[in-house]
Amino acid sequence: MKLFLISNMYPSAADSLFGVFVQNFKNELEKQGATFSKLSLIKGKSSSIFKKLSSYINHYYSCINNYASNDYDLIYVHYLTHHIPILSLFNLNKKKVVINSHGSDIIGLQNSPFLNFFAKRILKKVHLIVVPTSYFKAKIIDYYPFLDSNKIYVSPSAGIEAHKFYSKQQKTFTSKTLSLGFISRFIEEKGWKTYLQALVELKEAEIPFKAVMAGKGPDESQILEFIEENELSTNLNYLGLVKQDELIDIYNDLDLYIFPTYREAESLGLTGLEAMSCGAAVVSCNVSGPTTYVENNINGYLFPPKDTTELVKIIKHYYKLNSNEKEKMSLAALETAKQYESKRVNKKLYEKLIQTL
Repeated sequence: MKLFLISNMYPSAADSLFGVFVQNFKNELEKQGATFSKLSLIKGKSSSIFKKLSSYINHYYSCINNYASNDYDLIYVHYLTHHIPILSLFNLNKKKVVINSHGSDIIGLQNSPFLNFFAKRILKKVHLIVVPTSYFKAKIIDYYPFLDSNKIYVSPSAGIEAHKFYSKQQKTFTSKTLSLGFISRFIEEKGWKTYLQALVELKEAEIPFKAVMAGKGPDESQILEFIEENELSTNLNYLGLVKQDELIDIYNDLDLYIFPTYREAESLGLTGLEAMSCGAAVVSCNVSGPTTYVENNINGYLFPPKDTTELVKIIKHYYKLNSNEKEKMSLAALETAKQYESKRVNKKLYEKLIQTL
C-alpha cells in the first residue's frame, strides 16, 4: 500500500516536537508494511506571518504536484481545516482519500460558515474519517449528521510508544510526600492556573508535596510571575520545555499526573496516556478526550473544569489512601495504557486502510 501523506504539522530539526504524532503515525505504519511514496509536509513552526504564508504556498504547490503524480493508492490528510483550499481542487470522486481529524480542526470549523460549507462537500466524498476518540466520533456525527457512522474510524493519534514510555520499576508509595506533575503547552485552556492555584492551596493546607511543571507557550511569563508571587519555587520544579526522551523520568517519578485542560478540542490528551504508561494515575477535567480513558477512582479521577477546590479535595483524598490502594490505581493506569500502545493501534489502522482500498 502506497500512501501520499499530507500534513501541515511535522517535526523539523529545530522543532522536534511540532506534529511529532504525525511522524510517529508515519513510522508505525511503515513498520506495518505501508510505503509513503509521496510527502507534502510543513516541517516546524514559522517564526513570522510572512514565513508562515510562504510555507503554506509551498505546501499547497507540493500537494498539487504530488497529487498529479498518481504514484499512490491512497491520500492520507492530517487536519482538515488547513487543507480545505487544496482538497477543494482535487477530484475526490476519482481518488481514495482519508481525513485524519484531531479535534480542533473540526470544532474550529463550526465558527466559520464559509469554510464549513466546503468542509461538508469534502467530507461527503472522502472514503474514511479517522478521529482520536469515541467522544469526537460522536461530535462529528452531531456536526455532520449526513455522515455514515461506519465511515468514521476511531484511532488514538498513533498511540503510545511503549519503548519511550514505560514503568521503570513498580512503584512502592512509601514516601509521605506526594509527587505531582503538569506537562503541557502553556495556554490558559490547558488549565495551568487551576494547577498552580491547587499547589498554593495544598501548601496552605500543609500537605507535603513536590511538583513539576514542564512545557512552553505564550503564557510562560504569566506562569513564572504566578510562581514567584505565590512563593511556589520551594515545592515546584519549573523545567520549561523538556525533550520527549526525557519525559519518561518525569512521569515515572509521579504519583499523580494533573491534567486540568478544559479545551473542548482536547481530542485525546496523549500526555495523560503517557503518564499512565509510566504508572501514574491521572486527575483530569471531566471534558472531551480524557474522559474516554480516565475512570474515576479506578485509574485516576475526574473533576469539573476550573474547579480548584474539587481538584484539591481529590489530591487530599488520594494522599490519605494506603499504599495498597495507590498501587492498585497505578496498576490500573498501566493496564489502560496497554490498550493505546502504538503497535496495537497502528496495526488496526493499517488493516482498516487496506480495507479502504
